[in-house]
Amino acid sequence: MPTHFHIVQRMAPGGIETVVLDLARMDPEIVIVSLEGTRESLVAHWPALAGLGRQLVGLGKPAGQAWLLVPALAALMRKRRAQAVVTHHIGPLLYGGLAARLAGIARRIHVEHDGWHYANDRRRRLARALEWLVAPKRVAVSHATAGQVAEAIGVVHQIVIANGVDLDRFQPGSARYARLRFGLPLEARLIGCIGRLETVKGHDVLIDALVRLPAEWHAVLAGQGSQAEALRARTEALGLAGRIHFLGHVEAPESLFPAFDLLALPSRAEGFPRVLIEAQAAGLPVIATKVGGVAEAVCPRTGYLVPPENPDALAECIRLVAEMPPVTSPRSFVDPRFSHREMAAQYRALLAA
Repeated sequence: MPTHFHIVQRMAPGGIETVVLDLARMDPEIVIVSLEGTRESLVAHWPALAGLGRQLVGLGKPAGQAWLLVPALAALMRKRRAQAVVTHHIGPLLYGGLAARLAGIARRIHVEHDGWHYANDRRRRLARALEWLVAPKRVAVSHATAGQVAEAIGVVHQIVIANGVDLDRFQPGSARYARLRFGLPLEARLIGCIGRLETVKGHDVLIDALVRLPAEWHAVLAGQGSQAEALRARTEALGLAGRIHFLGHVEAPESLFPAFDLLALPSRAEGFPRVLIEAQAAGLPVIATKVGGVAEAVCPRTGYLVPPENPDALAECIRLVAEMPPVTSPRSFVDPRFSHREMAAQYRALLAA
């Protein structure tokens, strides 16, 4: 059967990877290739991948440069009769794009999920070289990302395809049931924050904002990452141990959203964050920093944008949302424009062009 390859750096829980997983679940012709990790190790770390079967391939790339991966990947493309190759981020563009050229695959597409990483001079130079060597059609997940890419590497023609989510999965639900399920306080006001525990996500700003809020406000951090211990230490140092709940990775976030009163995304940089769409599909107001394509993902009637690195503004906005009478559900903003079916249809049209 002819296939379409989607190539990622490492198929582990994250925004890019969840987009690719959703696409593969809807299209049996898609093969996900993870440069790093073996199939067994990837599934062990993310059990949701187990159902992909032959749609998931792990190449086990070692750290550093691995140029022999290019001909090996080209051979795999020929073996699996790849008709198109879609790369996600700069590493996959390097290895997957060159392999696609080597395999003689004309349909080469590169998806930019954010533009902030092009602040790095070395990455800009590499991207410009790959633009010449690979010459892919370019997709950006937001208009803001497209602008960042155009400014960084001079690419003008880009197609914008927003990240979509399974709106049937993410629905309003019982706050009490969700809080009991995850062991969260029933009477507190809960600020949810779901994402990798990394510096770019700004969890430390949310922790600092919580200091400025009354004791009834608690924060729930769901995710894993290199900053987990530092964030726990910061929580202890500020005397917030009883008000911040670390859940680690949550396999089914749709069951967690109903526990929250609102969702906060205090990121320092973003492309087009799926978590905002998921939260709004579940009926939650969102507060997010005005970075990248975030403004394009926030309902203007129920959501708020704040400057990055500003815990005072974040705390004040949380108070404002809490005092607002509910006027409408943000679900009407995301449904159907940000559905995964709409996203998949746009990718299919692009591949058929």
